[in-house]
Amino acid sequence: MSTIDGALIKAPHKKQVFTEEQLNQFLLCADPLTGPEYFMDNFFYIQHPTRGKMQYHPFDYQKRLIHTYHNYRFSISMMPRQTGKSTSAGGYLLWYAMFIPDSTILIAAHKYSGAFEIMQRIRYAYELCPDHIRAGVVSYNKGSIEFENGSRIVSATTTENTGRGMSISLLYADEFAFVRPGIAKEFWTSISPTLATGGKAIITSTPNSDEDQFAALWKGANKCEDEFGNTTDLGINGFRAYRSYWYEHPDRDEVWAAEQRAQLGEERFRREMDCEFLIFDETLINAVKLSELSGVDPAYHMGQVRWYHKPVKGQMYLIALDPSLGTGGDAAAIQIFEANTTKQIGEWRHNKTTIPQQIRLLAEICEYINDIVDNPNEIYYTIENNTIGEAALFPWNNMGKKTSVVIF
Repeated sequence: MSTIDGALIKAPHKKQVFTEEQLNQFLLCADPLTGPEYFMDNFFYIQHPTRGKMQYHPFDYQKRLIHTYHNYRFSISMMPRQTGKSTSAGGYLLWYAMFIPDSTILIAAHKYSGAFEIMQRIRYAYELCPDHIRAGVVSYNKGSIEFENGSRIVSATTTENTGRGMSISLLYADEFAFVRPGIAKEFWTSISPTLATGGKAIITSTPNSDEDQFAALWKGANKCEDEFGNTTDLGINGFRAYRSYWYEHPDRDEVWAAEQRAQLGEERFRREMDCEFLIFDETLINAVKLSELSGVDPAYHMGQVRWYHKPVKGQMYLIALDPSLGTGGDAAAIQIFEANTTKQIGEWRHNKTTIPQQIRLLAEICEYINDIVDNPNEIYYTIENNTIGEAALFPWNNMGKKTSVVIF
């Protein structure tokens, strides 16, 4: 044992004598199937916020989490605050570095303080690990550790270029939902090729926005049907989704939940603890109310248009077009309302329909409604008046000469 910057480490490349018990313990830790759980249950120490130094004994939901980390190449975990996701990840990363030689492990956190905190937990656990289990250290710094077996752990803040050029064996992205959306998307675009040679990826977070990169990966991981309709373990993006709940923690009950709701408020509690994709930004309709809304199956289809109610004579109708370029990015949409009651009766949405086709569809919907109500003066339309919307008016003016509908 030696000291670097006041830290107790195991010197590299030194001969060591094992007792039979120590050798058995080492072999159990090195087991490629059950090694991570055995190591963390017997030799992984943590600093509890109030209890101080204590040995980590995973709860049932944490055992499932470790199993997911270890047995799936790509995993994405959505968990409540303070349920041990970063601590469990730190223990698994330490095991991986010591028992999987020549590995490069990258920890990417949304802030420097987050990356530093995870590395601190790994350093703390390593220094308390007995010599007959832990690997010797070649380099030992606050932001990185290099082991005698050729493995290393490197921590960094998540940026657009984090990990670019590295050959990564295992990526751990912590609180990925809180990385700025533009950076998160560019980071994932940049890091994916470095994992293409067989690297693993572990992504964990509580939810933030329902439109960020974490949400996109989570949604893809939960679409678990193949092209034949069979249910699979993996989502369409190759990720295994893992979810835990606040009440699975033994120290949390309804009394605890009531106190947290009182402190955080309903919206924040449901996002931070219930892991619901609630955007805390001010919206016209309360975010909690939006999350409680559920979809309704259409009554019938006409092409790509979904109709929930058939138009009826004597009612007034409004059709609104939000156009797009139709190049596969932003989607165009048409909403159809019964103006007298403000009831939505139909909708259409697509991202690869050209502007002339969008206008043609708008005219066809107007014609369809007019065939039923037989009164063109009761049909109104609107087109969003932006750059694309202005461009859409030209084909509409030409289309208007060929339609019997007079629209104001």
